[in-house]
Amino acid sequence: PRRSTESVAEAAIRDGRLSRLQLVRSLEFSTERPRMRCCQPPAARHCRRTATAALRPLLRSCTTKARLKASLNLPKTSFSLHAKVAETEPRLARQLAVDHYERQAAQRGGADAFVLHDGPPYANGDLHMGHFLNKALKDIINRAALLAGHRVHFRPGWDCHGLPIEMKAIQAGEAESLSPLALRARAAECAREAVAAQRESFVRWGVLGDWEAPYTTMAPEYEAAQLGVLQAMLRRGLLFRGERPVHWSPASRTALAEAELEYADRHVSTAAHVAFPLLEGPPAAAAAADFDPFDGGSALEGAAVVVWTTTPWTIPANQAVCVREDLTYAVVEASDVQPSQLPSEPALPAAAEVEERVRAQGEVVRAAKAALKEGRGSKAEVEAGVAALLRLKSELQSGKPELQPGDSPPNLNASPLPHGARLVVAASLVDALSEAVGTPLVVAATLPGAALIGRHCAHPLSARPVPVLHAEHVTDDAGTGLVHTAPGHGPEDFAVGVAHGLAAACPVDEKGCFTAATEEAAGFAGESVLYDGNEAVLTALREGGSLLAAARHEHRYPYDWRSKTPVIFRTTPQWFVRLGDLRGEALAALHAVEMRPPAGRARLEAFVRGRTEWCLSRQRSWGVPLPAFYHVETGEALLTEETVEHVASLVSTHGSDCWWRLSEAELLPPRMRHEAASWRKGGDTLDVWFDSGASWAAVLSPDRCPPADLYLEGLEQHDGRRQLDSC
Repeated sequence: PRRSTESVAEAAIRDGRLSRLQLVRSLEFSTERPRMRCCQPPAARHCRRTATAALRPLLRSCTTKARLKASLNLPKTSFSLHAKVAETEPRLARQLAVDHYERQAAQRGGADAFVLHDGPPYANGDLHMGHFLNKALKDIINRAALLAGHRVHFRPGWDCHGLPIEMKAIQAGEAESLSPLALRARAAECAREAVAAQRESFVRWGVLGDWEAPYTTMAPEYEAAQLGVLQAMLRRGLLFRGERPVHWSPASRTALAEAELEYADRHVSTAAHVAFPLLEGPPAAAAAADFDPFDGGSALEGAAVVVWTTTPWTIPANQAVCVREDLTYAVVEASDVQPSQLPSEPALPAAAEVEERVRAQGEVVRAAKAALKEGRGSKAEVEAGVAALLRLKSELQSGKPELQPGDSPPNLNASPLPHGARLVVAASLVDALSEAVGTPLVVAATLPGAALIGRHCAHPLSARPVPVLHAEHVTDDAGTGLVHTAPGHGPEDFAVGVAHGLAAACPVDEKGCFTAATEEAAGFAGESVLYDGNEAVLTALREGGSLLAAARHEHRYPYDWRSKTPVIFRTTPQWFVRLGDLRGEALAALHAVEMRPPAGRARLEAFVRGRTEWCLSRQRSWGVPLPAFYHVETGEALLTEETVEHVASLVSTHGSDCWWRLSEAELLPPRMRHEAASWRKGGDTLDVWFDSGASWAAVLSPDRCPPADLYLEGLEQHDGRRQLDSC
């Protein structure tokens, strides 16, 4: 029976009357329910009735996975059962970012182009949430354009020049020894590494774009196009060279634009009240109409005008004292000085306060070190933070405050104000002056500001005569109503100096240290104006009897946004753009642009209206050269369309390094080469905002792609690149 059953089953399978699966199912059914009526086919019923142990080897051979799988008609797919994320994600991301872009560009050659211009991110450090937000929004827009049937044009780019990359390239202690070419080679390598790392991350995010051919601002063709924009501005007479007070960073040793500043709301300076003794002389004739010489005139004899300043280090550059002709001034006398009213030493901060400052500064240092490790910071930031932390720890241990930028020494007492001393101050600020000097003041006479104009007073450091002038920016809201004026260290002071022919004295070098450029500054030469030099000026004023009061003053102050250190105003020869000449055209062009949200238009228009000049030159090595030549004898500047065009042609072939590598004879146009010995090439570079702002000329030129349909950038671009784009 066993042999006959096996032969029957095998014969049924061979003949096709019974599949192995049917046999298995029949046997299982027979085992579970042996008394139930069986179904067709007949061969299966026979097998179930006569199943014996002899069929079990056959059953086992029929139930292997391979045989069962072969008997099923399943769909075929290459989709892996397992995710294998480490392998598949990079491949799929590249398909989303690169392959899809190339495919749509090839398949939609005749479709309408949609151009989203990519404002270049900075090639420094790893990507952060700001990058993600920017690129995610742009990717959403580009893919929506694809769904609408457009051919998308999106060429990513990178901004590769500027001070952060240069500072990263400079190793501690090597800044002075590196040649410009060596420094540029290091900076270029840093930028290339950052571009490669960021590009890989952008592709990994799946951002659609032309990642095989991105643009960089350090590419020779880009730099040449940027110089072409400079040439066009020269053609319109928009560039000029002049001396202006500009924001200067002693830490970075370069001029800064407004867009490169950040403001510290709690900066502490030493606010000083300084006396300028009036010299003998009648009031100006124009001021005599409403002035009684028997009242205020006699009261002015032996008096001193009082100025208030938060930058005592600018006193050596003083050229005038400004008043407001329509303000009322008072001549006050000092009454008997009580010991309790003498200026006292500033109170020492409590230990708990210092401990809190130490903790906060420790967090700053840790953040700076983390940023440096990630490639976003600089060693200078870490060193500055560590130095500040050490000062605070020393203060905590000794119980005495360490000097910080702008602080006055705790033992600095003002000069005693003798009984009967006469001072001139705005009438509305007499009480404030009395409180500041710690002495009761009695009003002896009042007079209009016009009565002071035309007189002279003695400089407190040298007795040099300085005039008393009228200025509209003088107010009696704070201070004394009289303004110390140093044209070399402030835009308002500079405007007064231009109006009255005053010298723009600036006895401060690129390191922020005093020079001997003026008689008053010679004694402080080599000292930092923000540190020891400021203290030295205060000490000299006290010893000369001119310092009436000195106190810590907390106020808003500009800082270099890269080095996080205070800046100063410094007058130096710079190249400027006349933005005022472009204002009308720029505003008209903005009206033809749809902006979302609408508030963005008002903000950008406010920036365009508010700026009249742009300081274009920077005293750095890593950037596009400002191709100006200077006469070796007269210092006359040479920057023309012809010279820029020739340099641009060299840059397009050899890159911007050629400015430092080639001689003047090679850099000058052919017709001027015989004059090469009379000219020297300058060392300035163009503002980095000019780099990114010229991207419309380098990337969106007609021979490369249609005009941009969309710009998508942050609001901070309004005070930099977008202004050049709109102009």
